[in-house]
Amino acid sequence: MNRWMMTGAALFVLLVATIGVGDDKTPHTYQKGTITGWDTRIDIRNAGNGQRVRRRTRVYELKTADLVYEIDDCGAFQAGQFTAGQAVDYRVDTADKRIYILHDNGKEYKCKMEGAKTAEDDKTDAPSDAH
Repeated sequence: MNRWMMTGAALFVLLVATIGVGDDKTPHTYQKGTITGWDTRIDIRNAGNGQRVRRRTRVYELKTADLVYEIDDCGAFQAGQFTAGQAVDYRVDTADKRIYILHDNGKEYKCKMEGAKTAEDDKTDAPSDAH
């Protein structure tokens, strides 16, 4: 075997190994959370043709152990399929600011993360007797 054939064979083996690693889909890890409620708001977005479009959307609160997320634009769930008190399995992708919620059939619904606050910030303070 000449040098070029050996180099080509080595590159082929490397390419096949890389493709094999890329096919390894590690299952996602989900956490437990609860939809605590929602609010309705009007969004104004650019339509892409220079016009602005108004749309009514629901913004849901997803309470987790440490944070309360505000989420919207959840695809099929946006039609009001979340209910207050509903337990959900979710995962967070901070890179693209999305929260993925696992539905009963194993499909993920991709929601836009509008904001987050600590669970402590979400609690109302009791009035103090001290003056």
